[in-house]
Amino acid sequence: MESLTTKYPWVKRKTAYWVWLKTVARLIGKLCRLEVKGRENIPEKGPVLLMANHRSYLDPPLVAYAVYKRPVFFMAKAELFTTPILGSLIKHWGNAFPVKRGKADLTALKTALEILKKGELVCIFPEGQRAPAKKFVRPKWGAGMVALKSKVPIVPCLIEGSEAIIGKEGLINGIPKVKIAFGKPFRLDLEDKKENYQKAADLIMERIKELRSGN
Repeated sequence: MESLTTKYPWVKRKTAYWVWLKTVARLIGKLCRLEVKGRENIPEKGPVLLMANHRSYLDPPLVAYAVYKRPVFFMAKAELFTTPILGSLIKHWGNAFPVKRGKADLTALKTALEILKKGELVCIFPEGQRAPAKKFVRPKWGAGMVALKSKVPIVPCLIEGSEAIIGKEGLINGIPKVKIAFGKPFRLDLEDKKENYQKAADLIMERIKELRSGN
């Protein structure tokens, strides 16, 4: 069986990741006046599944900078990897792996599970797309599948404000203040069955929405 590092050599390039985090991601975070709450809720060791709502193309570097204390692996739409410059950046520096949208991409889901087995932190945007400003989109069942199969701690993450920079409506003038809040880790008390995957995804999304009351 092909190993994770053979399929994705960038898994070993943590040095490059930290360079990216401390330069590009840090710059974006500073420009967006990023405010972070609940960073202490992120376990410093062991597998963690970070579930966040999605508002902007800038969400991955903002989340990575908000977490900061450990590398974050992202599931990103496959189309981004075909872009000459951006594709190379996110693949070799941003710890991202592709997911095909519009259908159940089992390869991407298995990759997420394999990375979690290595004791890493994986970030998934359950909505599977950028949501309109101040709104949420119903999550895809794939997020619930990864959660139930991995059985690792889930940390909910709420992102607010990033849509005003590059959101669903496109590029918007002005640099707003972006807020990212991390909730306490939790586990889902659901059996790993196909009929529970969407329910699991919905429960995770509710945990993300609950963080609004704390901001």
